[in-house]
Amino acid sequence: MNIPFQQTPNYAVGPTKKAVIVLHFTLGAYRGAVEWLSNANRPNRSSAHFVIGRNQGEAVQLVKITDIAWHAGAVSNPNERARRVMKKNLDGTWVNPNQYTIGIELAAGYDVDQDGAVEPNENDITEWQYQQLTELVKAFANNPDTAFVLDEKSIIIHGDITDYKEKPEKVRTELLKRLFPVQSPDKEAIKSQIISLLNQL
Repeated sequence: MNIPFQQTPNYAVGPTKKAVIVLHFTLGAYRGAVEWLSNANRPNRSSAHFVIGRNQGEAVQLVKITDIAWHAGAVSNPNERARRVMKKNLDGTWVNPNQYTIGIELAAGYDVDQDGAVEPNENDITEWQYQQLTELVKAFANNPDTAFVLDEKSIIIHGDITDYKEKPEKVRTELLKRLFPVQSPDKEAIKSQIISLLNQL
C-alpha cells in the first residue's frame, strides 16, 4: 500500500513490535482529525499510526509502525476480548497498550442523541474506508516490523480496553468478514459425494 507519511510530534520512539490492532473513530472530519492528532500545543496530546477518511485518497500514516502512538494508553475495565491480548507487568498492573498496539482512526459521520451528545455514526463508514482498512490489516501480517498475526483476537476496538471510549463494533465485524470470508459450499461437490456414498450401499 502507498499511504503517505506525515510525522506527528505526538509519539514516543520505539522500537517495539506491535501485535494488536485497535480501531477508533475520529472526533471530527478527516482533515480536522489529522490536524488534531498532529497538534503538539494542547494538553492530553494523542495520535494514531493511521487515519483513514471517508473520501477516496484520504489516508495518512502519522507514526511509524515501530514507534509508539498515543491512542489507547488509558485502561478502564477492559472486557474479555481485550484481556485475551493485553499484557501485564510483573506487579499485575496492565502494560500500557500503546506499547504493543497499532492505532487506526476512521473518520465517521456523527449523530446527536436526545441528550445533545454527539455520537459517531458507524453507518457512515464508506466502502473506500473498508477497502483501505482491510488491505492495511493484511499488510501488517506480512510486515517483519510487527508481531501481528492475522486472526480475529488480534483486532479489537478502543472500547474493549477503555469502557468509556468509542466502540466501532460494526466496523470490526465487517472487517472480520472481509478478512475471513465464509466459503459457500460447493453444491456440485456435495451432490457428487452423496451419489458416491449411495452407490457404495
